[in-house]
Amino acid sequence: MRNAIISGLFCFLVLAGAAAQLLLPDQYYSQQEKRSLKQLPALSWSSLASGKFEAEIEDYLADQFPLRDSWVAAKTLAERLSGKREIGGVYFGEDDYLIEIHRDYDFRQLTQNIDAVKRLQDTLEEKGIPLQLMLVPTAGEILQDKLPAFAPYADQQTVITLAKEHGLQVVDVTDALEKHRDAYIFYRTDHHWTSLGAYYAWAKWRESSGKTTAPRSDWIREELSDRFRGTCYAKANDPFSAYDTIDAYYRKEFHAVAYNRGSYVTDSIYERKYLNSAEQYGVFLNSNQADTVVEGEGTGRLLILKDSYANCFAQFCVDDYQQTHLIDLRFFRGSVLNYISENEITEVLVLYNIPNFSEDTAITRCS
Repeated sequence: MRNAIISGLFCFLVLAGAAAQLLLPDQYYSQQEKRSLKQLPALSWSSLASGKFEAEIEDYLADQFPLRDSWVAAKTLAERLSGKREIGGVYFGEDDYLIEIHRDYDFRQLTQNIDAVKRLQDTLEEKGIPLQLMLVPTAGEILQDKLPAFAPYADQQTVITLAKEHGLQVVDVTDALEKHRDAYIFYRTDHHWTSLGAYYAWAKWRESSGKTTAPRSDWIREELSDRFRGTCYAKANDPFSAYDTIDAYYRKEFHAVAYNRGSYVTDSIYERKYLNSAEQYGVFLNSNQADTVVEGEGTGRLLILKDSYANCFAQFCVDDYQQTHLIDLRFFRGSVLNYISENEITEVLVLYNIPNFSEDTAITRCS
């Protein structure tokens, strides 16, 4: 009798799920996982013959399963209760930290990227334009005590050492971050550093260039959100994850900002519309754009070749320069050297977190 009840309940759930999948509209985006969901694939003889349709329909059914996010969250909870310490490429660390896993590097790509930046550095040196490379360690490197016991993690200092050996002018912010490791310098649910972590790196960069720094009290700190859950949360989908806080630091709240050769112009480096979305980190400099120009009241023109770690870092630079330019090579299709010449750039900073720098194929186009 008991087995019959269980079998009947199972059949009911399967049939109810199938009925719901037919009746409910398809979803286009998962807020939990921060990604687009598979849509119903087009049927054709070629896709049937190749097996492509079968694979695509399986992905579609998995993505559009009713209450999918709830089922995924329940699966994560069950795995955590079973003692699993990593899910979806994320370690479950101490003090509610979700830490993105990086176990090794593609040294071929890494070497190509280092060589490309070195060529750019040498070319600019002939023009009297200094270039520095800031390689930012991620949470797993700085907060190693938060990792699960014996959890494998790639040694990021290897990348910094290799860049220095190739003759690059490296700004090593490791010590600055480790000195403040007990402060809130990395988000608990996201792979980025916080604005506070970026500030300490900014101060180190200024010192390495022989420039004066300013205390944090020179900036106004504004809490933009206290309900942020980032990329690591999206990968792990743990319903009990903590919430993070996003802070802005500014001396002057408003700046003229132009994105993508002036196709969008605004008066602030903070795009607050993102605070009402699942992509809250996008509040800094309108997420990831091909090129950005911020008007300041200082002197000189800084160009930052960057990944998204530079988005919150830039808020500390914009008042030191007449203009701060940012290029994301993943989306920028022009010549970096031509851009530097056309915009009379006086200084270049290449800023990436270490795993991104080691694997981003777009970096080879910088020179």
